This record gives sequence, structure tokens and C-alpha cells, in this order.
Amino acid sequence: MKIINITVICVGDETYPGCIDLLEDCPSINMIARPTGLNEAGAWVALGRSDVLLIDEAFLENEGHDAVRDIHASFPSLKSLMIIENESRQEMVTILSLGVLGVIKRASITSMLCKAVSAIFAGEAWLSRGMVQPLRKRLGQESGLADFSGELPGSPGMPRLH
Repeated sequence: MKIINITVICVGDETYPGCIDLLEDCPSINMIARPTGLNEAGAWVALGRSDVLLIDEAFLENEGHDAVRDIHASFPSLKSLMIIENESRQEMVTILSLGVLGVIKRASITSMLCKAVSAIFAGEAWLSRGMVQPLRKRLGQESGLADFSGELPGSPGMPRLH
């Protein structure tokens, strides 16, 4: 079993109690760093040593969308997972357009965090069914495709959805 190196950027106080403890208790995960922002000393070095980046939605508010794009441009193999409080269709489209592979709701952290990190590390998308259904509908309407849902999970070259 390969060890997954992870950097966690949670802005300000830890808004997701137990998140770090859950990751530290998972034997396949190695915590590289826990900076509160990209300007913190060593943050960029930690990202370069990481396989997965876990960020909270406050990171977007503080650092901006360009920060996420810059991270992915600098470290193309780094896979990102975002913790959010509530999802909206527009927010999901925005987050995914930034190159984030997975989104996990705060309410699901205790039961799904280690699984989500492992899935993201494997190159799979991590989105709840409740998040995916509206996106499928919207993308299908905008593209003129009546139903492309069969193409998403398990298609060659496409990440699996959870």
C-alpha cells in the first residue's frame, strides 16, 4: 500500500473539528504540512512533496480562484479535494472548473474523509450523488445531450465518480 502524502490548508481556526485527527489515524496517509495559506513559509515546498491537497472553501474566499489554478499549474500531478458546507449547482461547476477532483461536504467528513482522499489519490472523482445529479442534468441540457450519465463513471480515460 502506497503512502499518500497530503497537505491540508484550512484557513484560520480549524473549522472542521477532527479532520486532522481522522487523517492522522489513517495508516495510508502521511501529513506533510498544515499551512493556513499559500504565503506561509514552506507551503509551496509542501505542495511539491504532496500527492493530495485538502482545502476548505474558506481558502477560496481568502486566496481566490487564481490561487487554486496556480497550484494546479505549478504541480500538475497534485490532486485536490475541497471541503464545503453546502453545495449549489453554480458552486460545484466553479469548483470543478478550477481542477479540483473532489468535493466532500463537512457533514460527511467523519465517515468519508479517508476514503475520499484515497479515491482522489487514485485519480477518481469524489462527488456525492446529490451533487452529481444536478450537474449531470445541467450539463446534459447545455450540451444538448439527453443523457450522458452512462459515460461518466468507468468510461475509458474518465475518472470514476463516488
